[in-house]
Amino acid sequence: MRPLRLAVMLEQALEVGGGFQQPLNDVLWLRDWAAKSGNEIVVYSPYPQTQRILKEFGIEARLLKFSVLDHAFLFLKYCGPFDLVQIGLKLKSLFERALVRDGIDVVHFTSTSKRHLLLYQLPFVITIFDGCHRDAPEFPEVRAFGEFERREILFGLGSMKAVLVVVNAPELVEDLSRRYAVERSRMVQIPFSPSIYVASSGDGAAGRDEAVLKKYRLEPNYLFYPAQFWLHKNHITLLAALARLRDQGRIERLVLCGSDRGGRDKIEAAIAAYGLADQVSILGFVESSELGALYRSAAALVMPSYFGPTNLPPLEAWAVGTPVIYPEAFKAQAGDAAILFDYDDPDSLANAIISLRAAGTSQRLREAGERRLQQLASETELGRQHFAQQMDRLKHRLALMPR
Repeated sequence: MRPLRLAVMLEQALEVGGGFQQPLNDVLWLRDWAAKSGNEIVVYSPYPQTQRILKEFGIEARLLKFSVLDHAFLFLKYCGPFDLVQIGLKLKSLFERALVRDGIDVVHFTSTSKRHLLLYQLPFVITIFDGCHRDAPEFPEVRAFGEFERREILFGLGSMKAVLVVVNAPELVEDLSRRYAVERSRMVQIPFSPSIYVASSGDGAAGRDEAVLKKYRLEPNYLFYPAQFWLHKNHITLLAALARLRDQGRIERLVLCGSDRGGRDKIEAAIAAYGLADQVSILGFVESSELGALYRSAAALVMPSYFGPTNLPPLEAWAVGTPVIYPEAFKAQAGDAAILFDYDDPDSLANAIISLRAAGTSQRLREAGERRLQQLASETELGRQHFAQQMDRLKHRLALMPR
């Protein structure tokens, strides 16, 4: 039986942060899976910068941009009746034609990509990180200007048509099964893994950490929140908590980093309104190679995001021994390795920060974080084994069909 040729789509831009780092991890372990199983992967991205990053890891990615005709296909696919025309004329998008010319058998989308709508012939695997447009539809980034409807089309068709759906938590298995009637047998659970840039940043770190702190004019022992400036990231509750602590005579410094997705103006206005300018540093987007230093130098990761049920930063914090303060709504991910709080209550978050400073708390959280990371690593390995088994079955079935 000839090798299965798997296209791996890395479509997220570097500036997306965790949305890029997790797909990058996926590319790396899929490369290992292909080598062990005798199959092949071909990595595609629309970004030359991603090509350069992958080259650092010994992967030669192919540049595959999306043409005007591909975008026209997508628009028409959103309009439903085009499906009948496509079936009748057996039309293939330029995107799919390029993959077929490269001898691709299956397409693996490492994020919830709209490009699956361009596939007429090729089967695909899709990754779904969350269902937060259903969990918290009040936020404009998942509701306004047809975004909710667009996501429903992508999630619904993607999860129902995919030969395999990759999720990162059991809650997502439940949600997809309930919301879109996806068969559980077609879902594979593979938890998030820490960014390779953070997980591998510890050797000889002291000098590099000092250089990063000097670059951004920071002193250690701050609270750290790496997140894009979306409203759902809930920076405002964190700022309100800092203001309450200051009014109690407790001064906590906060470091924020991430690209602006339309919410930074509101955050800067809140910093001014609360009088926190001397306590808050906004670094903007930082290089992946600097994240390890910023985590290690922090007293804790504080992440009040409304979107879950899982997030990447807690794993990165645990990987370098940094304590975590995290919403109680996502306790299933954190276990006992975080101080939990109510993400709608600034007082609850303020009390969590006070708890962090209690004697022995940081050490307890570091040890618990290490254990939690080991548990998740074991679950990840089981998930990857399940994925390999499913791909073997798919390979057998595709061998029965004309190519």
